[in-house]
Amino acid sequence: MRYCLKTAFFAFFSLITVYATSQGRMHATSLSFHSLFENQMSGEDILRNSAWLDSIRSVEKAALQIYEDTVRSWKKWSCVGNHAFGKNRGEIPMINDVNALHPYFRDQVQQLITICKEKGIELAFVETYRTHAKQAEYKGMGKKYTRSGAGKSKHQYGMAVDVVPIVNDSAVWHDAVLWRKIGVVGERLGLRWGGRWRRPFDPGHFEWTGGLNTVDLASGRKPFIPKQKELYPCLDQDINQLKKYWAAWEAEQSALTRK
Repeated sequence: MRYCLKTAFFAFFSLITVYATSQGRMHATSLSFHSLFENQMSGEDILRNSAWLDSIRSVEKAALQIYEDTVRSWKKWSCVGNHAFGKNRGEIPMINDVNALHPYFRDQVQQLITICKEKGIELAFVETYRTHAKQAEYKGMGKKYTRSGAGKSKHQYGMAVDVVPIVNDSAVWHDAVLWRKIGVVGERLGLRWGGRWRRPFDPGHFEWTGGLNTVDLASGRKPFIPKQKELYPCLDQDINQLKKYWAAWEAEQSALTRK
């Protein structure tokens, strides 16, 4: 028992130290571990030290919470329902959380929001990442929604976003002058604007191609990102995590289509 306890507590050492530092209890924790490992506290001594065990349990609980938040944070992405912005957008909820986007594109979109706000234009996210199930729903709603099937939209790769200007707490879809102002800002940031399209004309849509099309993206090719090593040193890990979240959402929304 003594060996098992010491081994288990040693495994938690790094995490506990970081957590204790953030809570302002570094000194006390260090003393506890000093007593454990330097003075060779026995397993029975540890069990009798209820204060020390309470500290361990609180840290373990915090560690499990951090783990849970990381694994299931996709559940916390914001979504909106049909007609949320005054338009029929189907029955499957729209994910409109900026955290669902590719990190590089996410930064460009946030710049779009900031610059427009400086110009007195408030933008709301209508939709960010879109599952294959949601794309298929749009395709089934007709060409005025999309001509692209599941997997053939930049939305499915976190590289497209739909926004709408908000004026007096209402979504404004049909102000051509306002859309041009927004579109110019996006294009100056290097984004492709749907307001240049004819079929369908989609002024609320912005996407980033990264030099690739959806066939490239589906095959696993990676877009070129300027100064990637400097600005996004952990990009591969971030993308892998995003893909897990996207897969979880895919399963969630695909289940809705079977009900």
